[in-house]
Amino acid sequence: LAAPETWLIRGKEDLAIILNEEGYDVWLGCYRGSSCGRQHVNLSVADEKFWNFSFHEHGVYDTPAMIDRILAVTASPKTAVIAHSMGNAVFMSMLAMRPEYNTKVNLFVAMAPYAVVQMDISSRVEALFTGAMPILRKNVQTDEKLDLFVRRKINPLAGMCSKMPEACIAIMKMTQGKNAMNTDRKLIPVLTAYFPSGTSPKCVEHLYQLRNGQFRQFDYGNSSSNLAHYNQIEPPRYNLNQVRVPVSLYYGEKDTRVSKEGMTAQAQALPNVVRCCVIPEFIHVDFIIACNTRQLLYDPILGDLRKYAPTNQ
Repeated sequence: LAAPETWLIRGKEDLAIILNEEGYDVWLGCYRGSSCGRQHVNLSVADEKFWNFSFHEHGVYDTPAMIDRILAVTASPKTAVIAHSMGNAVFMSMLAMRPEYNTKVNLFVAMAPYAVVQMDISSRVEALFTGAMPILRKNVQTDEKLDLFVRRKINPLAGMCSKMPEACIAIMKMTQGKNAMNTDRKLIPVLTAYFPSGTSPKCVEHLYQLRNGQFRQFDYGNSSSNLAHYNQIEPPRYNLNQVRVPVSLYYGEKDTRVSKEGMTAQAQALPNVVRCCVIPEFIHVDFIIACNTRQLLYDPILGDLRKYAPTNQ
């Protein structure tokens, strides 16, 4: 849900720059609907059909196109992929639906991986979200039609977080994890300039549907609609046995977006997990803006890359 600039907001302290200085050719991905993913052969962002996507389309179409482009330009046989949060669900859905891409990836690194979730959500929050989604689908009307998180030249959240940092920290604790001891607070206004960066209501709804631990395709809400789309009354599950590439999983100990039960379930479901690491005290956003990411996170990731995706490949 973030713009690719979030990988660059700290300069030389960011993973993208660290990897480049280590000799890696670094590409920053961008999904459809985000601030730089709005070009389409036949549709404009004013067309409702443009916004008919979830992370499933990111996995089945967008990510394979990125990988093919990278391999074509670099003439490399394989690439490593690093993702945060929803990027994990995207990558898992890609290999579940298009397993031929196992031969094009030598390592997948997932930070705060969101897919098999098993979240405990209060009945009040669940009722609020369940009631809000039909309204959002029907009534979100901006210049970009159904863009749920339209990004303007200046994100108003960035200004608010600069003027009222404690309010933003309170929101972050509610949505990302209650412990903010590692979070670099001065970077919160910078991050909110690039996050969120545009997506569809369908994508957000699909992510919310994962809360019960079932990693499956979009649920259209009733048996007749699912039957029309899938020829069965329940959405098909993504088969994680198809994800055969080496996978490194990095979880945050205090991350409320990814449960311990979901972490265990995903690690057990994948056939080739080469690392499953819990970062002490990390919350969901710390993987991007924590003060101590180099030692706790980026150096271990570099070790994974040197082993499974060395620069001489």
